[in-house]
Amino acid sequence: MPADHSLKLRQAIVSRLLADAAVSDAVEARVYGLRTPATRKFPFIRYDGPIAAPFEATGHHDGSEHDVTLHAFTKGEDEDDCHALAAAIVASLSADTLPLDGLGLISLDWLDTQVIVDGDDTQAFHAIIRLEATTTVLAE
Repeated sequence: MPADHSLKLRQAIVSRLLADAAVSDAVEARVYGLRTPATRKFPFIRYDGPIAAPFEATGHHDGSEHDVTLHAFTKGEDEDDCHALAAAIVASLSADTLPLDGLGLISLDWLDTQVIVDGDDTQAFHAIIRLEATTTVLAE
């Protein structure tokens, strides 16, 4: 039977990013959910609302598939810092580095990253990082 594991997946991803020195040193623990503070300091990461769907397969119990989007924001003369932060985020997240309490991680795949200028501020950059994950309850 399918089950939505979005909350546990978000908690695990945020915890992993904060535990990874390459990421946490850059953003100083500024990893937010859908609501970012109005007076936020750059750089920071935002975890966007995931898209979850049921997953069922022989041998797996209570699963779900997730489309996850992370946003990384930086300021600077060029987009290099934004690219570096996005690369550190991608390097930090893999099926081997993301323990999920009580859940199994069947897959965690990086789909793509795009870096753009963020709005009208030509010194603000925004990386959009898309991932796909499949989770299941561990068989007892």
